[in-house]
Amino acid sequence: MTNPIRPLLNRAVRWAVVAAVFSSQMLPAQAASPSLLQRIRQLIGLNRPIAAGGSRSSGGLYVCVITPRTEVDPQGQARAAVALPRPTILAAGPLNEVRIDRGGQVAWRKLASSTAAIEGPIDWPLDPVQPGESLTLLLRPRGASGADFARIELRGLPEHQLRVNEVRAIDLRSNAAAWISAVESALDANQVPLAWALLFSPQAPASPDLNALRREVLQRGCS
Repeated sequence: MTNPIRPLLNRAVRWAVVAAVFSSQMLPAQAASPSLLQRIRQLIGLNRPIAAGGSRSSGGLYVCVITPRTEVDPQGQARAAVALPRPTILAAGPLNEVRIDRGGQVAWRKLASSTAAIEGPIDWPLDPVQPGESLTLLLRPRGASGADFARIELRGLPEHQLRVNEVRAIDLRSNAAAWISAVESALDANQVPLAWALLFSPQAPASPDLNALRREVLQRGCS
């Protein structure tokens, strides 16, 4: 004897399959999350070159600051939040001079020679930046006259943030995967200055993945 319930079950199964297919076609496709490299590329596009002010002889000369992460306000003032007490200094192009003013006085300076420009990252050469402390970073591009600097106001983050970031960097040690994860976490929290500081920190390991991200930021500069 035929079970009268079986046709009903078979019909129910068929309708369930049709409903599932129909629903999957109606729902929008899930967008893939952007990779860390893609997110960094998007942020690179927000960089703005900083004009070397001063005499007219340097008209049209600019500096592209990679780190500390620098933003330009509507008045044209360049500012950078210092997310780690010893920020790395790095510009995308050759420089004639790098100077740091502290308390209104020249605290440190480096001059290029006539044959060799200043290029590549510079480890922080002074005592650590204090919470809330304000300093001035002056960068003179190759070809600029002696008075023409791009000026960036550096300001240390509040004490709690600066200390937490410092401990986080120490805890990462030489674990490349942990460094990459920390950069991603900083971007997730919209802490771009911290992401850049971690990426270019001299404490970070020289892993292929990190080096690829650094090259991308440096090569694209302010483009």
